[in-house]
Amino acid sequence: KDMSPNEAVDNSPLVLRVFVESSAATISALTVAPAISIVDKAIVSNASGLEPLVPCLINGVKSLFTNPFYFVKQPSFLFIWGVYSGTYIVANSIEAICERRNQSSFYPKFIGSSAANVSLSVLKDKAFARMFGTGAPKPMKLISMGLFGTRDSMTILASFSLPGIIAAKMHADAGFSKASADTLAQLITPVSMQIFSTPLHLLGLDIYNRASASSTQRVTFIQSEYVKTALARMARIFPAFGVGGVVNKSVRKYGKAFLISNF
Repeated sequence: KDMSPNEAVDNSPLVLRVFVESSAATISALTVAPAISIVDKAIVSNASGLEPLVPCLINGVKSLFTNPFYFVKQPSFLFIWGVYSGTYIVANSIEAICERRNQSSFYPKFIGSSAANVSLSVLKDKAFARMFGTGAPKPMKLISMGLFGTRDSMTILASFSLPGIIAAKMHADAGFSKASADTLAQLITPVSMQIFSTPLHLLGLDIYNRASASSTQRVTFIQSEYVKTALARMARIFPAFGVGGVVNKSVRKYGKAFLISNF
């Protein structure tokens, strides 16, 4: 019988396979970058006091649909496209190389994609804080960078490692089919992690925007902004690791099938 692309062996040159993987990553990132960039800009602008969350979200959506060519030239969009392109490129390439070597990609992919996502996201956060913060641009303290890095590590953990464990429990103990458990765990776990990571995000932004604020002031700020910021972050994580993941998997499948049929 004919083998599926996942079962068949890809004998194409590795550089060509990596090019296909990188193309899939870039396309996938492009599908989710508009929504994520709008949400991220709104979160940072709201935290700094530059513009309230909901009006900023509405203005971002208006800009996307009324002037898309202007929108895709904005640094906020390009930074997000770069972050997710880089993350998916690393993850896809590591998986392809491990496949060629007949070894598991679980740990290498998690470590590599975590390193890529955290480092790129910290650079993006520094840029967003400067673009949409208040007052003159200033250096970002290591504690803010550390908080942002921890926040992103938690999201990567919830996107690549925890879903498999949670899905197994759902299948064994709650009666879900394996397919349903896998899908639900992958969609719900990264989103749920934002409940725990949002305080770190807000604290990192507040330390940048108000270096001299007291602990009491910081707690009050986090309490006042927590709910709407957590919901906004959930809204950005869902497409990033839901829609983007589906597109990435589909494009990779067709790309691999093309290589197999031609080499």
